[in-house]
Amino acid sequence: MADVSIYRNSSDKPFEVLIEDLKKAIVASGFSVHHLDRSDLVAFYRNQGVNMPDNYRHAMIQMCKPENSGKSLPANPERSVFVQKFFSVYNKGGKTEIRFLIYSPELIVDLLGDDEGKAEPSNKGFAQNMTNAFGAMKKIADSVV
Repeated sequence: MADVSIYRNSSDKPFEVLIEDLKKAIVASGFSVHHLDRSDLVAFYRNQGVNMPDNYRHAMIQMCKPENSGKSLPANPERSVFVQKFFSVYNKGGKTEIRFLIYSPELIVDLLGDDEGKAEPSNKGFAQNMTNAFGAMKKIADSVV
């Protein structure tokens, strides 16, 4: 596997239905949905004066497990660049598309460094937690398309 990959899938479900199904699946999997009130990118761009097509929809749905990230970030705040787990959902060509980034545990440890015995959880432990989260994201996305 490459160090970084993109999960790609599409659905015949309408955008709004897939978003609702995604939110329910995230919560049912033991995660929280974060910043839901700010997830509509089209509304954001329009509020900034950007002309967006009337029929285009795009949302960034953030998934979080506060009990994990809340313990992990104080041990190494640099981990914050990885704990942002977003599903990008948009419509294109009559389909609703879903995407997210997956980082390999090796890349995470390589970028953060080996801190074995210096932090709890260690960067290796954190990378394993992230691998588990990416696996959960794939199951969630697969279940809603």
